[in-house]
Amino acid sequence: MMIRRVAKNYKDIKFSWKWAAKIFSFAAFIYCVSFCIHQIRAGSYFQIKEVKIAGVNYTDHNEIQNVLKPLVNQDFFKVEVDQIKQRLLQFPWVSEVAVRRVWPESINIRVIEKTSIAKWNDAGLLTTTGEIFNPKKNTYPTNLPQFKGPPGTQMQMLNYFDIIDSLISPLECKIAELELTDAHAWHITLSNGIKLNLGYKDILTRMGHFVKVYPKIVGSRASRVEYVDLRYSNGLAVHWKT
Repeated sequence: MMIRRVAKNYKDIKFSWKWAAKIFSFAAFIYCVSFCIHQIRAGSYFQIKEVKIAGVNYTDHNEIQNVLKPLVNQDFFKVEVDQIKQRLLQFPWVSEVAVRRVWPESINIRVIEKTSIAKWNDAGLLTTTGEIFNPKKNTYPTNLPQFKGPPGTQMQMLNYFDIIDSLISPLECKIAELELTDAHAWHITLSNGIKLNLGYKDILTRMGHFVKVYPKIVGSRASRVEYVDLRYSNGLAVHWKT
């Protein structure tokens, strides 16, 4: 009886040591994995080596580089994507930014810049959505029309600009300057140099009349016209340079 009882206890002890060894091995494995991850995060094993930027046309590349350098000159896991996004959104031209990390050593940045449609009061640019922003003048796109108007009238001017631009398309010229005065009177300068005085009412009707009579009255003599007064109910007046 004593021999059988000792054998059973020996098996129990052996079985317990096996489980203890397995538990210890598993714990050691978890510790090693955690230690390696900590060391990777704490060290510079995956330093950023490449930053790709797409969509930048008007924003200064050197300024972007100066902003990004301290933000990406670190370990892959330490790069703050949201911080990069917020810093780039501070540039006047930038409308949207998408930033993502690409394993193991790259950052991809996609920039969407604002679309300017006109210069606004010699103080900034106007977007297609009516937003006024102020980038450096040396970044202005060429051949933008000039808008002059009271504060808060940019959307009204944009609407008239689109319609009038379509009306004058047969004349093969564009709007160079669109002005709305404080008295709500409209003035237009065309790309061929002709100035139009439209008054404050029936603007589109008067522009329609001008487009109809333009081939007969002006035609190929656009360079000789100083301005056209369209404030008459049944006609217009042409003032010639000579």
